[in-house]
Amino acid sequence: MQKHPPRNPQKRKQIMEYMLNFATEQGRQPSVREIGVAAGLQSTSTTAGYLRRMVNEGLLAKDGKAHRSYFVTEYAKERLLA
Repeated sequence: MQKHPPRNPQKRKQIMEYMLNFATEQGRQPSVREIGVAAGLQSTSTTAGYLRRMVNEGLLAKDGKAHRSYFVTEYAKERLLA
């Protein structure tokens, strides 16, 4: 699988901050659609692409195949959101 260069680092940070805030406020993880709307992305496919790349970079992890299973890793919290 070909590795793609990271997309907009500000957009990735925006996604992670949204996910952390959403989880704190709502008690659950946001859906891919909710993440995309919050980040101003045009489609769920684009959002899913960001999320997949962020998983590959260790910024997000996915808990199984369930919906709303993406979450921000401790690595991302320590390195990028500090």
